[in-house]
Amino acid sequence: MEGTAFSIEEASFDASLLPEGSRTPGSEAFHRAVTDYFKKSYASMGGQLSVVFAAGRIELAWEPAPPEAPAMASIAPLLQQRRFDEARPLLETLLQLQPEHPEALYNLGVLASEEGRLEEARLLLRRAVVANAPDAHAQANAQVALGLASLRQEDRAEARQALEAAIELEPQNAFALRSLGSLLVIAGAMAAGAERFRQALAVVPDDLITTFNLAQALLELDPDEHRNEADRLLLRVIEAQPYGELANKAKDLRGSIASRDLRAEQPDGLRQDAVSYCLQALQLFEGMDQQRFLAVLSEVAAVGQGGLQINEPGTSRSLKTLPGSWSDLALACLIHVGMKRLMPNEDSGLGIGAEYEEAVRLHQG
Repeated sequence: MEGTAFSIEEASFDASLLPEGSRTPGSEAFHRAVTDYFKKSYASMGGQLSVVFAAGRIELAWEPAPPEAPAMASIAPLLQQRRFDEARPLLETLLQLQPEHPEALYNLGVLASEEGRLEEARLLLRRAVVANAPDAHAQANAQVALGLASLRQEDRAEARQALEAAIELEPQNAFALRSLGSLLVIAGAMAAGAERFRQALAVVPDDLITTFNLAQALLELDPDEHRNEADRLLLRVIEAQPYGELANKAKDLRGSIASRDLRAEQPDGLRQDAVSYCLQALQLFEGMDQQRFLAVLSEVAAVGQGGLQINEPGTSRSLKTLPGSWSDLALACLIHVGMKRLMPNEDSGLGIGAEYEEAVRLHQG
């Protein structure tokens, strides 16, 4: 709404609008009455009103109140609830009224990054880094967001610079550490990436994504040297979150470890000891009722959760549900065959698939 301004002669004002005793132009009572009249007329519109009397004229000017900036307190819940279509126009209004508002710049930058508008995101987030300078934590978050947007646009140089700046501001920022670790791994610096993941885990030990990323980096770095640590990390992920995409990735990676273990001494063909153990398991489970089968599989799976050394022929374990002693490879075959009986389309991840198929062929023949 635009403002209003006009000028009229005092003598031209309709004195009948004023109380009796205040209708004489030029008098103090007239000036008070005219001023009150215009104040009442504009009261519902708010804004700023000025009534001035000079040289026998009435000079009036009215300006609407400036628009009120939306408060972050009202926008934050919308962002937390992911109601971005409602939050965005409020953030844009706030930024229009306060062009360097730190939270508006940061949140609009993050939204643009998530929606794939990466160049716009980076421009906003660079400004957010500057605007958030008085608050180290907020500035670190802006640097992380800038780093991720730059990484998505394949600008690794700015991504690394931003993430390192975030860590310098806030050395215990686990998300910055994890993000820099991922960037370093992408760049092929496995040792440096693994070190950043370790630092992130020292801050947030229960972060399963970082746990998985560290295991993956260690296996890329040296699968022989880091085999046991990587396997323990992957097992931690699976135990904490048995289902879902991350668990499936961890199971697949454990399966690659197991397969590598299995082929270590016989890389060119089937391991006949594993074929024999799978055949023994098929025969054992074939004559077993469902209740006992489930009891055996439950116990064997519980033992397997602690990790199996399938290339160690000297291992010997006893079970409550089965007589005799069992090597770790034999237990792995029991687990694989048992899982196939319960869920034919699933894989145990133990790397015994080919040996199992050969055992099935022999069993059916």
